[in-house]
Amino acid sequence: MISYRNVSLTCQENTTILNNLTFDIQEGEFFVLVGPSGSGKTTTLKLINRLIEQTDGDILFQGKHLKDFNIRELRLETGYVLQQIALFPNMTVAENIALIPEMKGFNKADTLAKTKELLTKVDLEPSQYLNRLPKDLSGGECQRIGILRAIIANPKVLLMDEPFSALDPISKTQLQDLIKELHEEFGMTTVFVTHDMNEAVKLADRICLMKDGQIVQLGSPDELKNQPANEFVSQFMQVKGGVR
Repeated sequence: MISYRNVSLTCQENTTILNNLTFDIQEGEFFVLVGPSGSGKTTTLKLINRLIEQTDGDILFQGKHLKDFNIRELRLETGYVLQQIALFPNMTVAENIALIPEMKGFNKADTLAKTKELLTKVDLEPSQYLNRLPKDLSGGECQRIGILRAIIANPKVLLMDEPFSALDPISKTQLQDLIKELHEEFGMTTVFVTHDMNEAVKLADRICLMKDGQIVQLGSPDELKNQPANEFVSQFMQVKGGVR
């Protein structure tokens, strides 16, 4: 579904941020980019919705070059969840979730019905939450709303950039379980960034372990655990507690 072909990114100071990335993300896959700080994983993610543009190579989305997409249309087809959910503070939960459906011209009654359905799925009672403002929500509740806002319009791909790293351990575990359940139910192609190998192993169909802007190993969690490509992979799995 998404193909990177010899993708590199060099900044003005001639510093290499990404170095010759070539890999594919399959339709319906839960694909996790993991690595230490500065490895290039978030930059790699941001290339998909063209928040950043590579300096070399090509990225294809469903067989079409990303550069040939209208940026607005591309982003409307791409759900995006960040560590700090940017809910609009003056808008209710219902209004925040309905943003993308409204931009795409969806029927308002259908959007409201889908909003209620999704809120129920994430254990937020619609009658209690539809008209709340973000200031009345906990961090975990804000993340749930952010996830629903990202998926309600059925995007072709869901991008998640360390969405749970600022949460307490209980909320983090609950939301990991939630996003895995939603992924399995909706079959949405998901690209997820984390520095936590535990999280990567729990969620991923395949893991792309990065270091210094390059791919060190790409494979299933079991492959990285049982067939590490080198000492860095082995140590990263051990240090981060990469076990099922």
